[in-house]
Amino acid sequence: MDDQLADILKLGHKLGASDVHLHSAIPPAFRVAGTIQISSNLPLSDEELQRFFESTATPTIRRIFEARKDVDYSVSVPGVSRFRVNCFLQQGTLAFVFRQIPFELPTIDSVQIPNVIVDSIQRRRGLFLLCGPTGSGKSTTIAGLLQFINTSYQVRVVTLEDPIEFLFRDAKAEFLQRELRRDFMSFPEALRGALRQDPDVILIGEMREAETMELALTAAETGHLVISTLHASSSASAIARIMGVFPTDAREFIRDQLASVLIGIVSQALIPKKDAPNQRVAVREILLNTPAMSNLIRSEKHEQIPMFLETGADIGMISMNAALEELIVKKLIASDQAFPYSPDPEALMTRLERKGLL
Repeated sequence: MDDQLADILKLGHKLGASDVHLHSAIPPAFRVAGTIQISSNLPLSDEELQRFFESTATPTIRRIFEARKDVDYSVSVPGVSRFRVNCFLQQGTLAFVFRQIPFELPTIDSVQIPNVIVDSIQRRRGLFLLCGPTGSGKSTTIAGLLQFINTSYQVRVVTLEDPIEFLFRDAKAEFLQRELRRDFMSFPEALRGALRQDPDVILIGEMREAETMELALTAAETGHLVISTLHASSSASAIARIMGVFPTDAREFIRDQLASVLIGIVSQALIPKKDAPNQRVAVREILLNTPAMSNLIRSEKHEQIPMFLETGADIGMISMNAALEELIVKKLIASDQAFPYSPDPEALMTRLERKGLL
């Protein structure tokens, strides 16, 4: 790796940045606790950026970039951190986003994952989904869950990622970590292969298209625990998105499969802490599949899911508004910080006013 790039990434690590942004004619920028900080360094030149790419990209990655003008891969700074890299063009010049991935694996305690979620992924079969926007901590939460499995169960875990993020060392579990474009060429192809590799647990980095979703449902149905992520803003929208990628004539079968194999959906966001703005706390909406929830999925009454979340508190379900309220009551976040993360800000305001929290 180029020494100048290594120094920039080391500075990002020191600042606690989740992301490092590099592009031509401006200094490096760092996302710290959700906000952008531009460094006082000199602006980067096109030549420097080209040098950064040549020092980190393999010949295969370079060929993909030449064809697509956009590529994901990963790099490491020894003794500092790993980084997920997105290299792309903007105004005809190279640009990068480096997402920091610590060498140290998160745990269910360090990520403060509720027991109800941990209990859910101890099932031997089914589909567990984590959704939320980019930068909401989905990968870290999943890594914490996988490390719990790693230290608790003698199972075989196959991960299909783009690129590989957290690196696992076998404890009780056996890990097989595979990366798109390096170890396989497409998620559907790799998922078909994974089913022949004697897995107990399969991680799919992200479900992006109908074929991957269909294969994931089949894997869950045939006795595997499947964990994946989805870009959706809520549990209801995650279910709607899955259904929406399939043609009308396939929906009835997919609905029945999803209603049968779904374990739960967690929708997550990260919010700056009230007394420590440079730190963030996770807020999580939790949906658990119950007979009543299965009926909603089969009938595609997704609009009723928020009501079921509110009434399912006794078994560990929680709506996003209720989760936001909890953080406000615990004084972890300020009330005005909660509204941008609420799916229904007016309902949240009514809720907080009723309890004297505004």
